[in-house]
Amino acid sequence: MGAMATEQQTIDEAVLGEVVAAMLGPGAVPGRWAATPLDYEITSPGTALLTRVAGEALVDGAVVPWSLLVKRVHSMRHSPILAFIPEPLREMAIRDFPWRSEVDAYTSDLAGVLPEGLRLPVVYRVQEHGDDRVTLWREDVDVDPDAEWDLPRYARAAELLGRLAARRRAPAGMPPSNGTRVYVAGRIGEGVIPALREDATWDHPLVAPAADANLRADLLTLADRVPELLDALDTLPRTYVHGDACPQNLLVTRDDPDGFVAIDWTWPGVEPVGFDLAQLLAGGGDAGRLDPAQLADVHATILAGYLNGLAAEGMDADPAQVELGYVATLVLRSAFTSIPVERLGLEPTDALRTLVARRLAYGRFLADLGLALRT
Repeated sequence: MGAMATEQQTIDEAVLGEVVAAMLGPGAVPGRWAATPLDYEITSPGTALLTRVAGEALVDGAVVPWSLLVKRVHSMRHSPILAFIPEPLREMAIRDFPWRSEVDAYTSDLAGVLPEGLRLPVVYRVQEHGDDRVTLWREDVDVDPDAEWDLPRYARAAELLGRLAARRRAPAGMPPSNGTRVYVAGRIGEGVIPALREDATWDHPLVAPAADANLRADLLTLADRVPELLDALDTLPRTYVHGDACPQNLLVTRDDPDGFVAIDWTWPGVEPVGFDLAQLLAGGGDAGRLDPAQLADVHATILAGYLNGLAAEGMDADPAQVELGYVATLVLRSAFTSIPVERLGLEPTDALRTLVARRLAYGRFLADLGLALRT
């Protein structure tokens, strides 16, 4: 067994042999193997391939099973998504999309800065292809499928993110990354808020029965506050961040149930203190995994945990500033998209009705957080 179905997904057998030897020892000889694309929707324009390669190797006369993940990343200019970007904006999209961020994270000194309990996956090989294409050969993390994201786990994750932020404070005067402004100007300002102003969105049979009477007006009030919230974020202390610290990217392993393997460092940068908490909550809220009744407890838990982490690393942060950085980011990035307008054209199954109802309750919670926010 060997190559996958398309040229784009071909696994380099010579490199595979070297990587297996790096995993199991220099005498390891790969035998049978197979490559299977992950059951995961690839949405990043920087990801060309995400597959699990597993097989057997002969090590000192014994047959040893092994597996690893292969992720190929590339410049936006190679992505089919580029065709859907207006031509005048394509050059800017190619220039600004940080497709090498994950490669740079794994090849930097980041691993030595992470607090105990948070680690990177082992990367066995970074294969540079030229032409703005790179393949990462990395550990297939042994995820515990039964690990529950309960309040103690949320608290632990938030504390470690706070510790990481305190260890990676940005120098005074360093400007923030422009990601939130770009995201809000494009995805939110042009794509989402106009839909929230349309009667058809709120009259939709999936939305109308589940939305409370004030949600539309409250979200549009927050839409008018977008410039104010963006400006407020620019006044806060800054740290280097993971950028997408959702539960889906903080893997819990079988052998370390109190720790996390942090993956998908695609959007690191310099952001306001508290930034990473936004995705920690949104990862469950956006996916509809969090019961709406849990939102308030998770919110309070992760804010307290992050503050504890900052304090444990000697960062004397103003809790009001941390909360502003967290909540304003959460509102700007997730409140408006909580109404799943992109799914309203799908067949109205029971699962979709449940998801829309949860997302509307999530939107209600975020709107209340945003309306209460003082800048």
